[in-house]
Amino acid sequence: MALSVSSGWHGFRDKARGPWVASGLYACGAVILLAVDGVLHVLTAAVLAILALGLAAALALKDGREGAARATLGHAGAGIGYLGRDARGIWQRIRAMSGGGDDEPGETAAVVAEHVTTRNIPPVLADPVLGPAPEPAALATAAPVPAPYAALASYIGGFVPEDDQALKMFMQGNAAGECAIADAWHAFADICLSSVGLDPAYVAGILEAGDSSANHASLLAMVHRRFGVVYAAVQEWISAGRQLPHKAREFLTGEAA
Repeated sequence: MALSVSSGWHGFRDKARGPWVASGLYACGAVILLAVDGVLHVLTAAVLAILALGLAAALALKDGREGAARATLGHAGAGIGYLGRDARGIWQRIRAMSGGGDDEPGETAAVVAEHVTTRNIPPVLADPVLGPAPEPAALATAAPVPAPYAALASYIGGFVPEDDQALKMFMQGNAAGECAIADAWHAFADICLSSVGLDPAYVAGILEAGDSSANHASLLAMVHRRFGVVYAAVQEWISAGRQLPHKAREFLTGEAA
């Protein structure tokens, strides 16, 4: 049920269809589990499950049947990410209100910022003491690639979108993933400052790494926005109910191609 509520909230907040698809799917699963546990009558659960599943299916099929199942799975996976980020945000607020810990997650950025200002610490890439940044080619062989990164690299490098919806979900999913990575770096900064007790000057660099991942998420979103600009005329044509010829690239000639 938490997955359904979280996805529904993101659908309402972001005015996006995908989170509502995930919300309907998870709501369907939730009422079935409640019926199994005896909390809901079987008939009531069946009606609610059909309504939730019908809503999810109607939204998923709004762009056509092709790729609907794949897009639905993508929406469901994104729903798990939504819940994870919401849970971390709620936990951080609870810790901040309860006063637990020496340096709360919400206070880490403020503590580091104060030290950066007081000690005049420059951004990592602009710090003359550190010298020039190493070339990516050198870093690629400096240490073994961790298994999660290797799996991610294989996923990105081997992905072949079957249609525009698959491409859209791929880019949006990766942008959401970069946001999750940004949150993870910020959480690691909290650990380094409050649990390990490392110098704020070092922690400032970790926070920069998180900010860089968040900026990368924005970059991915803008990259796919360009897709809409490049293919705006084609998408408008299809939205108006018209059809392109089968194998349009080979069929059309002249300026129409």
